[in-house]
Amino acid sequence: MALIVQKYGGTSVGGIDRIKHVANHIKATVAQGHNVVVVVSAMGDQTDELLGLAHSISNRPPRRELDMLLTSGERIAMALMSIALNEIGVKAVSLTGSQSGIITDTGHGNARIANITGYRIQENLNLGAVVIVAGFQGVSQTTKEITTLGRGGSDLSAIALAGYLKADRCQLYKDVDAVYSCDPRIVSKAVKHSDLEWDTMTRMAWCGANILHPRGANLAQKFNLPIEIKSSFDLSLTGTTIKGIAEMEKFGVKAITHKEKMAILSASLKADKGTFSAINELRCQLWELGEAPQIQSQTINGSCVDLLWSVAASNVSEALKVLTPHKEGSSSIDVKECGIISIVGSGFWQNPEVAKDISRIIDEDKYLFFEIKNDIITIAVKSEKNSESLKKIISDLHEQFFESK
Repeated sequence: MALIVQKYGGTSVGGIDRIKHVANHIKATVAQGHNVVVVVSAMGDQTDELLGLAHSISNRPPRRELDMLLTSGERIAMALMSIALNEIGVKAVSLTGSQSGIITDTGHGNARIANITGYRIQENLNLGAVVIVAGFQGVSQTTKEITTLGRGGSDLSAIALAGYLKADRCQLYKDVDAVYSCDPRIVSKAVKHSDLEWDTMTRMAWCGANILHPRGANLAQKFNLPIEIKSSFDLSLTGTTIKGIAEMEKFGVKAITHKEKMAILSASLKADKGTFSAINELRCQLWELGEAPQIQSQTINGSCVDLLWSVAASNVSEALKVLTPHKEGSSSIDVKECGIISIVGSGFWQNPEVAKDISRIIDEDKYLFFEIKNDIITIAVKSEKNSESLKKIISDLHEQFFESK
């Protein structure tokens, strides 16, 4: 008998038929003699719908109230899943994040898990029940407030619970069947990874691969916990197992990821205490939005700070509000919209040929930024009126590094 933690994403539980489908799959797992903990996301696009309601009332709704609102989506899904399981003869009980003992810091919108005190989960497992946990949420022990873990936070809920419970398996069921070398919607010949290392998956997630929460693979590595990425639509597929550490000094490209609708800010700011406070305020604002700047550079140049920073295009106005009061003299803050492409792998620093390969594909006049750092090559290219130009570059890069080798 194994203890298995399964997580089902929003499309996996996007309607009553999908919930019934998942319930039957859980029943089959229980029939094999396993104990099961299930983590669910909100149904379909419900989180976006709730956000839309909030923003129809206020441009800047209080983050506490957003957490109270958005966590209702997962509570609906958990209760419906428990009802579906009980209806087909499987004893099940639903628990919110706080009832499950998921303790976080005080942050709203992008909280970090500090601890888990999951005695109610263990108590119900001992009674032979399947435990359905509302993902994406927890409670701050300091403030006693409900918190959320950021976009994709149900992955974190499942991985943290699996680590705490010392589960035998952690399976994340999604609307994709595996992790690929590139977005298969862009590149039809994308290569399916049967195995992938924790650190590679972490870098891919931070660079735009929307398969796993960026902190998820890192958390799994702390627990030495293998993760299985599987399809909730075709349960016969094997998917991708994420585990282990990449081999030292082994060169190779593992994936090409991208982010659309980005922007690069470049500015010359006064080098005083107010400037650095403003930069840190921008960093905190982006963190609350779940956005880690992929391009960030601060260089002190005499009495100025030369800043280069990437943000989502939708967040440019907020960034300008923070930084504009600190710009040097009559200088302006330059904003260039872009797409960011990341080549993720290992050993790039010892293989200059990879940069030459890239230069053969991307025209010089398209570059806004190029950097090789921490086994990631980051390329910012000028935005076109549509995304087809970016997709063409991604396709050509994939052909170079995967299809022609």
